[in-house]
Amino acid sequence: MHFAYSTNLFRSRPLSEAIEGISKAGFCSVEVIADRPHAFPDDLSAARIADWNQFLTERKIKICNLNSAIVTAIPDAYNPSWLDEDWKHREARIRYTLDCMRLAAVLGIPCVSTNAGGEIPETMNQNDAFRLLVANMHRVLPLARKLAVKLLIEPEPGLLIETSEQALAFLKELEFHESLRISFDAGHFFCVGEDPCESWEKLHCYIAHVHLDDIPASRSHRHVQLGDGVMDIPGLLRRIEASDYQGYITVRVDTYDQKPEDIVSASANYLREKGFLPKRNEVCS
Repeated sequence: MHFAYSTNLFRSRPLSEAIEGISKAGFCSVEVIADRPHAFPDDLSAARIADWNQFLTERKIKICNLNSAIVTAIPDAYNPSWLDEDWKHREARIRYTLDCMRLAAVLGIPCVSTNAGGEIPETMNQNDAFRLLVANMHRVLPLARKLAVKLLIEPEPGLLIETSEQALAFLKELEFHESLRISFDAGHFFCVGEDPCESWEKLHCYIAHVHLDDIPASRSHRHVQLGDGVMDIPGLLRRIEASDYQGYITVRVDTYDQKPEDIVSASANYLREKGFLPKRNEVCS
């Protein structure tokens, strides 16, 4: 398993500053948000993409995932959603996702993560929303297969797909499509009352990316610094390691009053102290 850090923490900074800050802490990989000011597809030219590739090569940094789950460049964080009652808004989400997959292919990013459908509209029941999300997946998965990019669904509290059982049912409905996988956020499963280790055992065959965070004792949906919550982070990482997971684990922490660089460094120090992240001089070689 390999560790990365999300550029989400640097939303107010250019992508180059985010990558520099994450790299200095000792991470060799980043998850980039497909949003302004980092990687909103509509903003990117061929020349800018070429500059990024050179920048990443010079610093020996890889992008492990393009995160399109939350995007502020189109109306608000979750909308337009996969479940929007207005078909034009749903089309905007679909087009954005297709553009993200094309961008990932150009940059050599193996996967694009998206949210688990969104909030269920008042005019829909659970089954109606489920059927609509399945139909929308049929709109985007052919391109994912063609580009050899994985589309990842991330179960999340308050959205259509919250639990490991719902995630399995969704994958089954789409016949475990080769281009559709799970982005496993351990904190999200903890928030809905699951033991993340048990959730991992149910889903690990279909997981292509992991988000690592800690959660307060209240199980409120807040991504706090590693070690500041009540989750058994070392126990979970040992379980993941024992399953021979070869993918990336991206640390994703919510914004605090601290400088982003300090938060990233604290996460790196925690992982080093627990024996999971190599010393600085042993990484990015």
